[in-house]
Amino acid sequence: PRLAKEDLAEEDFTENFLPWFEVSAANSFNNFASHCYLSTSSNRWFTQISRRRMDPPNDPRLITLSKETENLDPIVDIRFPTQQFQWVAVRPLNPIENWEIAEFEIFGEGFVERAVYTTAVLDFGTPMAWGKIRWDGAFEEGSSVIIRTRSGRDPDPNLYWVPSNIEGEPTQLIRKEFERADLSVRFTTLDEENWSFWSAPYALAAGQRDSTLEAAAWADGTPILSPGPQRYLQIQVIFLSSLHQAGALRELEIQFAPPAALEVVGEIWPQDVSRSESTNFTYSVRPTFAPEDTGFDRLEIFTLTRAEAVHAVRVDGVTLGSDFPVEILDDRIVVALPKLAGTDDTFKLIEVEFAAHVVRYGTQFQGWVFDSESDGVKQLIDPGDANIDFPGNSLGVRTDELGSNPLAQVRVAPNPFTPNGDGLNDAAEFRFQLHDVSVQRDLIVGIYDLAGRPVRQLKHLSAIRGLFDRGAAVPVWDGRDDAGQPVPPGHYIYRISLDTDAETASRVGTISLVY
Repeated sequence: PRLAKEDLAEEDFTENFLPWFEVSAANSFNNFASHCYLSTSSNRWFTQISRRRMDPPNDPRLITLSKETENLDPIVDIRFPTQQFQWVAVRPLNPIENWEIAEFEIFGEGFVERAVYTTAVLDFGTPMAWGKIRWDGAFEEGSSVIIRTRSGRDPDPNLYWVPSNIEGEPTQLIRKEFERADLSVRFTTLDEENWSFWSAPYALAAGQRDSTLEAAAWADGTPILSPGPQRYLQIQVIFLSSLHQAGALRELEIQFAPPAALEVVGEIWPQDVSRSESTNFTYSVRPTFAPEDTGFDRLEIFTLTRAEAVHAVRVDGVTLGSDFPVEILDDRIVVALPKLAGTDDTFKLIEVEFAAHVVRYGTQFQGWVFDSESDGVKQLIDPGDANIDFPGNSLGVRTDELGSNPLAQVRVAPNPFTPNGDGLNDAAEFRFQLHDVSVQRDLIVGIYDLAGRPVRQLKHLSAIRGLFDRGAAVPVWDGRDDAGQPVPPGHYIYRISLDTDAETASRVGTISLVY
């Protein structure tokens, strides 16, 4: 509680309050320098307000929260609607006597719009192969958490500079010199020769820790995208929040191990393909081994969609036979190889010829090598010049443009169909391709009569890019309506619709039912 004036032994200065004042604020989008030494002509620390006027206007970048010209209370309590602010300013208005502020308190609620946590550079002692990254957290709707990594070969990802007398040619400093340099002009850049750029953000769902799985088995998590083997790693987490919703990260783990090879580079050819048909690819890999490297006997290639076939596997020009099986999974190929290790196997060219369908522009055919006899880390393949016969030096491919509609190559088979229970052509399948859809979207297949009346809603699912041409993901119509009753023979209209950010994409066609 405030002391009464008579309880004080000497003057209490309570009369030195501000009778005229203005309280204003600004958010982080306004150009205010965070320190007086960082002030520039366009990024001022503050704006000088004229003393020649009785009521000069405030800085236009500031939002006025309260303006008082008849204040009689030494304790001021200002309330205003919740807003995002980074800067708060108190301005005395034409004071004619001494004034002072003994205490200034600001109370808020909710979460800041953006917060960034960057780890120190993590030193693993020797170059390591990166395996997986996983985390445990709470990720609320209306907020976002961005997790990304970068790796390097020295302990500092930055280069340090100050301007020189020659425009465009700054002077490089060592870190100690940089710390003593003028704050308003010094700057840093990434050491691109020794450090990678920040990786693409990791998908939160892919890296979420699964408590039902044994942690040591690393059956959960998502592969680390930063190049390896490297000695140093850095992790950055960016929290993007709304006022009342924010994500939380409780723990984060990374998997690493001594590398299988000193370096593994790969490339794919061709790199310009059609999205409307399958393409025959050659995937080339060339390892470099140090004497102490553990080696590998498996090559894993991420294909996004299920590969149609693997035509050949060659090591140093020799085609491998049935003793080295190939496993085709829904989104990747795993190729068995003879054990490669040691300097004798350095630079041996591995080639895999396979057929696959590309449904996304810029698809990266990422690859890994690993030893099947160990529980070690799968080593990421770096893009590079693995095969002198191909000029690509990349693991990415480009596709032709099929317009803005992500639904393509729609086929209904059989059409017409005969749902009479004889086991032949009893149901029609709706097969299609879904291009350039990187997050789950609602997809509906509807059947209508020729008057446009709804007959059946076949499928309502969360769809992502891929080939919908086999398995449980393919919508099937058995000739019945939503009530389970057979519909009359005749022609019907189908509509496949996909909800996207911009609009609802759809494809419409006809289907015939006969008995």
